[in-house]
Amino acid sequence: MSRCLAGLAVALMVTKMVTWLAIVRFHSSAALNVSYVAATLLMLWSYFLAVMVQPRACPPSDNRVRAGEDASTGDDEQVMRYCERCDMNKTASMHHCSACHRCIYRMDHHCPWTNNCVGWDNKKHFLLFLLYTSASCLLFNGMAAEIMWHHMTRYEADKSLLQLTWTLSLAIGGILAGYFLFHIWLLYQGKTTLELITGKHGELEGNSLCANMKVYFGSNVALWWLPVAPAFDTMTLHDQERGIRYQRESEQLMV
Repeated sequence: MSRCLAGLAVALMVTKMVTWLAIVRFHSSAALNVSYVAATLLMLWSYFLAVMVQPRACPPSDNRVRAGEDASTGDDEQVMRYCERCDMNKTASMHHCSACHRCIYRMDHHCPWTNNCVGWDNKKHFLLFLLYTSASCLLFNGMAAEIMWHHMTRYEADKSLLQLTWTLSLAIGGILAGYFLFHIWLLYQGKTTLELITGKHGELEGNSLCANMKVYFGSNVALWWLPVAPAFDTMTLHDQERGIRYQRESEQLMV
């Protein structure tokens, strides 16, 4: 089912691009066309990475998971758990995905549209995909609306294609824009989707939005907007309440 939805997502993106190539670009300014192409390329790049980058199972540079050591904070709270299906110890920030059949570090949710889990390694790519898909849909709809209002008589043969693509683009762009804002709100709250659904305390609760963004997007704000593997400074990955610190070294996330 996930592969079918991923294929449908690609088909929708291709349909919009073909409509732009065949009709829309001829009636739009150079600035709008360049903006649309840029947003579309960033969308495709982000989607490719969201699909291909496999989120890791264990926290980086943390051998306590495999060693089975207690990662408690010194109080009675035990962070380490055991996953029977994966036959391994796991921290509180690791969750087993029944679709991927493995544990995922900082799992947010399993996305059927990418046929992949959204976790620490690829959450940036997933959020950028939402952002740039919304942007490309907004640009497409703005350009196509001009044609539908003033030039529709020239494209009677392609009227159905243009109207269908415009409607789908409006719906998808609106939904994904709302979904992107929802995830930004989750980052502001310091929670993942799983933590919100289960009512658990968010591991990043109490931090600022900027600090939580850096956990997934890296410390270089200028690179936040590009779907590239972020480099990290040493930073707190767990909330200060627990006092657990993992060391993040600069590393390539795509393995």
